[in-house]
Amino acid sequence: MSKIKKLSDEEKARLLVQKRVDNAKYKEHLKELAKNQKIENKKRKARHKEIAQLIHEDKPNQKRFTKEFETLKKESLKDADKRVKEVNNWYDSIKEKTKSVEKHYKKQLKKAKQPNFDFDGDIKFENVSYTYSKGTPFEFRALDGTDITIEKGKITAVIGMTGSGKSTLIQLTNGLMISETGRTIVGNYPIFSARKKIKEIKDLRREIGLVFQFPEYQLFQDTILKDIAFGPINLGAEKEATFNKIPELLRMVDLPEDYAKRSPFDLSGGQKRRVAIAGIIAMDGDTLVLDEPTGGLDPQGEEDFMKLFNSLNKEKNKRIIIVTHNMDHVLQIADSVIVMHKGRVIDQGNPFEIFSNFDLLKTIEIEPPKLYKLAYKLKDKGIDVTKNKFRTVEELASAIKAAIK
Repeated sequence: MSKIKKLSDEEKARLLVQKRVDNAKYKEHLKELAKNQKIENKKRKARHKEIAQLIHEDKPNQKRFTKEFETLKKESLKDADKRVKEVNNWYDSIKEKTKSVEKHYKKQLKKAKQPNFDFDGDIKFENVSYTYSKGTPFEFRALDGTDITIEKGKITAVIGMTGSGKSTLIQLTNGLMISETGRTIVGNYPIFSARKKIKEIKDLRREIGLVFQFPEYQLFQDTILKDIAFGPINLGAEKEATFNKIPELLRMVDLPEDYAKRSPFDLSGGQKRRVAIAGIIAMDGDTLVLDEPTGGLDPQGEEDFMKLFNSLNKEKNKRIIIVTHNMDHVLQIADSVIVMHKGRVIDQGNPFEIFSNFDLLKTIEIEPPKLYKLAYKLKDKGIDVTKNKFRTVEELASAIKAAIK
């Protein structure tokens, strides 16, 4: 207070002017915020209105999908008696009918009497859309009328910048999410927005195993044996037969067989992830969907997992769908690459077609794999090998040698 009294009249006047200037700036800032908020609210309402209109326009399609699904269910029940007979024949062939066998028999008999669908085929996305936090200030349209087919038996990588819709797309494959327009068809099984509940969800998730980033956090049983067996048993597999497969599964993910009796919480992060992936493989489905599966691993761990996924595809004929930001991994193992941008698929092709398209990579703000970085630098020096097919250093070296000649 004493300091303020010592100020000269000129200094007091200057402080008063500064205070008025600051107040004017603050009021102007509040006006600008209010103005921007009005603009954003207007945009949000327009987006919400657009989404509502698209959902409304899609209603006739949903009615058609519903009718087609009812017809499909009736068709699939025509051979129900045959399936029931096969289950009964299996049960009669079992000499020692344990409680586990009895339980499994009842589950299989019940399943045989229900509609039977074929999940073993291409996965097709037809005009799928999805909006998070609909109608709120945080409304975000993750998918915007996306159409794409993921072929059976291939390794398909889904790439794009953060927020492009990659993770949302793959969560439509096993019913974790249901699109607000269009439909997802797995084999001959349709998942469309008019369906509020998927009765066949266990069958679907048995065929399509979804592995999230850091799947080791999903471990919860007291032994590795129980953790790996939990999924298949919960989905209807016979208990003893499932336990008998555990040693093979441990070998498959490069873990010793005697780990079965250990607690999963005593393992390293990479080992826990192997156990989690073994649990998905144990369900013996046609498809393994992986969302950033190598996040947080060291280079050797990443390499080991790439070999595992490639082996599952080539030796076990599993379809692998992988979402990743690591373009070196994409080049290493992918047969097909889906490029997403702002909720839409903007390109699809083999890795060589995608990574040789510099303008495309620039659009999605993703750097090419290391080998293609080198190839682009060589192109600037007058040696163009970007149109060649190469996955390894040796293959790139051969392309360079041929180009120089």
